[in-house]
Formats: sequence, C-alpha cells, structure tokens
Amino acid sequence: MKRVVPLLLLLTLTLFAAGSFWHLLQETENRFFPDKVILTLISDSNTTKILDENQTTALLEERVHAYEGLILKLKNEPYSLDDRNNSYYNPKESEKTINTLMLKIDANRKYGYLQAVKRDKLKVETLRLRGKIFTFFHYLADNWTTLEEKRLVEYIRKHKEMLSKTFSIKDAITIYEEVASQKGSVAKQIQKNFFIFARDYYFFDSFLDYLTINAKLLTYRSIAAELRLDNLINYINKQPAAAKLNVYLRYIKLDIGRVILFLFVILFFWILNYLIYKRLYNYFKYRILEHEDETDDILLDNLNRIRKPVSLLINGIGLKLALEVARYPMPLSESTELLFYIFYIAMIAYILMQLVENIFFIYFHRKQATENKQLRSELLNLILSITKVLIFMTALLVALVKMGVNVTSVLASLGIGGLAVALAAQTTLSNFFGLLKIIFDESFSQGDWIETKDVEGTVVEIGFISTKIRTFDNALITVPNAELANTPLKNWNRRTIGRRIKMHIGVTYSAKREQLQAAIDDITAMLKNHPGIITADKIDRRTIRKYYKEAGKFLSLEDKLGIKTTLLVYLDSFSDSSIEILLYSFSKTTKWEEWLKIKQDVMYQIMEILEKHGLEFAFPSQTLYFDEENIAQSAKALYHRTNK
Repeated sequence: MKRVVPLLLLLTLTLFAAGSFWHLLQETENRFFPDKVILTLISDSNTTKILDENQTTALLEERVHAYEGLILKLKNEPYSLDDRNNSYYNPKESEKTINTLMLKIDANRKYGYLQAVKRDKLKVETLRLRGKIFTFFHYLADNWTTLEEKRLVEYIRKHKEMLSKTFSIKDAITIYEEVASQKGSVAKQIQKNFFIFARDYYFFDSFLDYLTINAKLLTYRSIAAELRLDNLINYINKQPAAAKLNVYLRYIKLDIGRVILFLFVILFFWILNYLIYKRLYNYFKYRILEHEDETDDILLDNLNRIRKPVSLLINGIGLKLALEVARYPMPLSESTELLFYIFYIAMIAYILMQLVENIFFIYFHRKQATENKQLRSELLNLILSITKVLIFMTALLVALVKMGVNVTSVLASLGIGGLAVALAAQTTLSNFFGLLKIIFDESFSQGDWIETKDVEGTVVEIGFISTKIRTFDNALITVPNAELANTPLKNWNRRTIGRRIKMHIGVTYSAKREQLQAAIDDITAMLKNHPGIITADKIDRRTIRKYYKEAGKFLSLEDKLGIKTTLLVYLDSFSDSSIEILLYSFSKTTKWEEWLKIKQDVMYQIMEILEKHGLEFAFPSQTLYFDEENIAQSAKALYHRTNK
C-alpha cells in the first residue's frame, strides 16, 4: 500500500503534466537524478552505467512510471516538443552560447586559466548533449508511427554508442574530482556545471536502456494492423481487376483493397447502429412497459434522450476506423485524432449525465415510495446539478489535457485571480448561499404558496441563483435567493389542518338578548357538528405524539405542523348600525376550493339559524326622531314672521 500511493500520485502528475514535454523531462531528471544520487553513481569512476541496485525498489518503480509518462506525452502531444522557448534547450540560443563559450575557452587557455577552461568546457558539452537529446526526441515524435521495432532499436543503439564516443562521463568526473574539495567561485561553478551535465547524461543513458527493452511502446498499431487487415488488403490488390483499377487510384494515394475495406467498415457500423438504435431500443422499450412500473415514464424518457448520442458515438467510432483503414499504413493526422477524441469525450459525458439523471430519479422515486418520506425536490435537484457539473468539468479537463493545455497554469491563474472573481461574483455567491439557507431551513419548497412584502404566488423552481414564482394572475416573477432567504415571508402551504374562517355577523338592534344567546348557541353547535369544521376533539392525538417523538424537541407540535382547532362564537361589539357576532373557526381542509364550499355551507346554515330565531341582518342606516311640540312652536313662529 505504501508503494501504491506514490505511484498513483506520480501517474496523476504525469497525466496532468504542466507545460511542454521538456518541462516534464526536467522534472523527471530532477526527481530521479539529484546531486546525492549522482555522487553515489560516481563513487566508482570506472562505472559507466547507472547502478540501479543503489536505488530503492519503490524509486525504480516510480522511474518506470515516469518514463511511461514521457512516452505517453510524446505520443499524445508531439506538438509540445515544438516549444522552442523551453528552459531545457533552445537550438538558436544554444548555438550562439556555444560559439561564445568556445571563444572564451580559447582565450582562457591562451592565458593559462585552466579552471575557467574546464568550467566552460562542461557547459559546452552540456549544451551539445542536450542538443542530441533534443534531436533524439524530436525524431521519435515525428517518426514513431512509421518506425518498425528493428529500426527503432538500431536508432537507440547508435545514440548509446554516441554517448561513449564523445565527451564521456569519465572526463566529466575527472574534472569534478579535481575541484571537489575546493571552495573558490570558479570551482563551485565547475561543480554546478558537472551536476547539470551528469544529470542529463545519466537520465539519457537510463532512458535509452529502458527504451531498448520496451521499444514496443513506440510502435504504432492501427486498426488495420491489429485486425491483420493488411494481408486482406494485399490479397484484394493482387487480383487482376483490382490491379487495373489501382493504376488510376494511385494518383489519389489509394488502392481498391483499402476502398473496399473502407466501405465494409462503414456498412458494418451502419448495420450495428441500426440494430442498436431500432431493435435494441424496441426490446428495452417492451421490457420496460411490460412491468407497468411507476418509473416507466422516467426510463423511457431517458432512453429516448441517449438514443441519438449513442448512435452518434457508434457512427463516430465507425468513421474513425474507416479512415484509419483508408490511410493505412499511415496514421491519421494529429488534428483529426484530436477532433475524434474530443467528440468521444463530449458524447460519453452527455450519456453519463443522462444515465445519472435516470438512475438518480428512479432511485429516489422508489425510496420515497417505499419509505413514505417527503424528499425535498429542490435538494435532489441541487445534488443532481452538482453531479452533472462534476461530469462536465472532468470531461473538459480531460479534453484540455489532450489538447496540450497547461491545466496547472490555468488552475494557478484561477487562484491568482480568485479575489477578483470572488468580488465580481459576490452577488452570485450570496444567492447560492441563500439557496442553501432556504433548503436547510425548510423555509419553503417547490409548489408552495408563499407571500412576501413584494410578491405572492406559487413557487415554480428554486434554482442556483434565483427562485421563480408564478403569481395568481399568471405572471412569472424571478426573485434572487438571497432576498428570499433574508426577508420575512408567509408560507401558506405549511398548514396541515385548518384554514381560517372568520366573519362578523351583524344583526339589528331590535334583537332581544334571549334571541341572540339562542342564535349564538345554535351557531356554536352547528360548527362543532359540521363535518368540514375542525375542533380539538376531532384531532387524532396519536399522530401528534408520533410527530413529537420524531421531532425530539420541546416545542408546540400543533404550531410546528400547522394544526389549528380554535372555535369561537361570541358577541363582539356594538357598532353604529348593528350588533356584531364574531365567528372564528377553521376548516379541516387547507385547499382553497374545498374551503370555499365549507364556508358557503356555514353561511347558509347561519342564515337559517338567524331566521329561526327571528333575527334580521343589519345594514348601514340612520334613524331620525321628531319632537311634535318643538315642530308646532317652530311652525307658529315661522307663520307670524311671514304675516307681518
């Protein structure tokens, strides 16, 4: 287990290596050939091979994975070798540096500065060695798809011989040992230049040994070669009719054998696509509908969603294989390979998102049905959205790595610009945290009727940034989550039992006390016996105790669950034109239409009760009282004034 972790870490770093091939090469050199390892290797000056016995088994395994990563980088991203401005080797700049150093060497030799000569000599040989390494890897990147294993091994052998014939590691070790104990500035520079040269030398020598044994890693096997179609192509081309046609096809670099196999591959995948798109789909559809399950609609919907992407994926694979056959033995171009790779990643990511959605909804649908629990749809939507985003981001990162984008640099730049992004996205983040507050506080759910100071309606959807509310006049309003999370709101749907019926019944002042009391008693009795009106004795207390046990808190469960059983019928006030009777009660239902029907029936029965007791409904009116004696005196006075 101790070995697996570093190996996996190294492999991950290799796959997501930053920058160009040369950056990865330098990291490999520094990791496996530091100064202390080089000192171990030169302990015997006659040694020309890397003493692998001095390395731990774990380090050797890591080195193998690192070399595999270099080969993978070279094969998948050959364009990364064209980075001429890399820190490892720049052909033009290095040539200029070598010419300058050679002039300095001649001058220092002339004046007898032998240590300066050795210092510059090591630097020159380092640049020359890096030039050979640069050329070697460029040649592999350009020709590995056409190189046979024999030719590749021969090419590696020539470079091994080159290492021993030119300025060798023995010469470098001799120079180093002469100044190893010295502390002057020139001596220190010689030591530094030696370790740079030795690091390049030992790495290259080790990599050549590894590649000699594993030359098959750099042999290209197309689909035609894997399926041994080359023999079939040659057989077709040898036929007389094919030979005649090939005379004309050679001008477009084709032959009849490859054309026939190209058409055969296209036809094969077309038939395969038809069988999957039509036959297999109909079979699955029949099997789904056969069970008559509640999840049939979800299964069929998602099956329909992935039909076309699967069909496109099959056609894409078929087209790529057909093009490989048509271009055999030459490989497809890098841009074509990259295009197909990105297409595959996009289709697979889309299919995965659809399958995740399918499995997600079926699982939670069944879980909700079997456990009889009300799962919050907005929480499920949030989890599903995050899962889809993760799939999308993974696909995007894989595609970027394949395209040679420096993912590490991109992530680093995001880190540097994190503050600016955070400031710019402050409102967005506050809305997202508002969503979390709404979900975990259970303020409201999708489908609830809510009311705030500014908006009232039914919650349509609770999104990442905002909540959509459908008003009762059928308008759609979008409200930021942060605003809803931090404002007082009424949730009319959080009522388990009881929707209020409140009214004032005004009767005339001609009513007698006995009539009023009898009417009030009858109205109270009517409400208590009404099947649509809730009272305390109609509540199942076992349900309350069950909820109380599950809540595990000291609180009023009636208020928590939204259960109201209040019933009040009393004289309330003496108004200007009527005696007011207050009626205050709650219906069993919370649904608006049912509540209206119950309220209407209650009003009809109240009318009958008032009529039964001889009471009349009052309405706004005024009563004028006349004093006969005052009227007569006023009339006499008016008569005398007019007769004068």
